[in-house]
Amino acid sequence: MAYFDRLRTLSRERHTLLCVGLDPDPDRIEGGAAGALRHCRDVVRQTEEHVCCFKPNSAFWEQYGPDGWAALLELRDEAPDTPFLLDAKRGDMDNTMRAYARAVFGTLAMDAATVSPYLGSDSLREFTRYEERGVYVLCRTSNPGARDVQHLESGGKPVFEHVAVLAEGLNGAGNVGLVVGATAPAEVAAIRHLTALPFLLPGVGAQGGDVESAVRAAWNGDPASCLVAASRSVIYASKPAREAEALKAQINLATGVRA
Repeated sequence: MAYFDRLRTLSRERHTLLCVGLDPDPDRIEGGAAGALRHCRDVVRQTEEHVCCFKPNSAFWEQYGPDGWAALLELRDEAPDTPFLLDAKRGDMDNTMRAYARAVFGTLAMDAATVSPYLGSDSLREFTRYEERGVYVLCRTSNPGARDVQHLESGGKPVFEHVAVLAEGLNGAGNVGLVVGATAPAEVAAIRHLTALPFLLPGVGAQGGDVESAVRAAWNGDPASCLVAASRSVIYASKPAREAEALKAQINLATGVRA
């Protein structure tokens, strides 16, 4: 089953739009890669019933070297029924992207990934040609510096709107989505007005994104339309399951989805 179809199925079965990020910080977790694996494995076990996706950020596993990659592969096997989205934000020349895609979807067996649009369509096609995998294109990110480039005008429109149009043109297989930060609900609404592509909404929890406003702006009735990502607020909570369940309920209240 293709990634977005799996996402829709799990979202309906578990009554959730929540995605938990698995980003271990060695300043907060002792024991190197093995400690990171133990901690995140426990988070996965506690929260899986409340999520429809897990999102490891590649940098947080790369920092442990080869042991980190091995740990991530073990962690992937912990929840085979739940999609894993590698937040890698890859972007390079087409031949390099071909290797990145092979690594992400082949070697690491991830179900989806984030990519950067800066090098254009030939670069992104190296990921989108994996038709059973999901590809989220960075559109309007959740960080404060997003305005430095993404809001620049080109042809009377901000760059992030051009990215949304570019992504639409690459969605022939129905496997393309957009990363749109929950910290910018007005931009979420503007982009949703342009496209029905699925959104990944990072920036809730520790980044302070407005869950209700962003979700209401992104939701269009498609269970894949509004994947809400939270990492630190869940994985470092004293009770990750309780935090995940509370976030799930908050998101569902905004969409009107009921268990």
